[in-house]
Amino acid sequence: MKSPKLTLAAQGIAAMLLIVASTMKLTGDPDSIEIFVSLDMEPTGRYVIAVIELVAALLLLSPFAALGSVIVVGLMCGAIIAHVTELGLVVNNDGGMLVSMLAAVLLCAGFVLVSRRKEIPIVGDTL
Repeated sequence: MKSPKLTLAAQGIAAMLLIVASTMKLTGDPDSIEIFVSLDMEPTGRYVIAVIELVAALLLLSPFAALGSVIVVGLMCGAIIAHVTELGLVVNNDGGMLVSMLAAVLLCAGFVLVSRRKEIPIVGDTL
């Protein structure tokens, strides 16, 4: 890890945005419900994704940040695919804010993943 302060900042930003997103899903925010109805995943999918996001955020704030970043990168890639194929880049007239948030989380988690790659079991041993 070459720049630990920058890595910690990226972990914090990604975790904060994930906690906000998962809270919105868990509390039944109408926009979240509408998104998951569009994906035909309401309500179970919304709750499952919210719990995964919350667990990943907590992992990012723990000594297991590398594992958390792997989970987050996977989640955000899935979210991007959903936006590109089904939802569109602008959802509920948000001006693309939701996609911008998920791109920011993906970039932060990707940075953490690269910075902490040696901490990933099996893969990290070969680097």
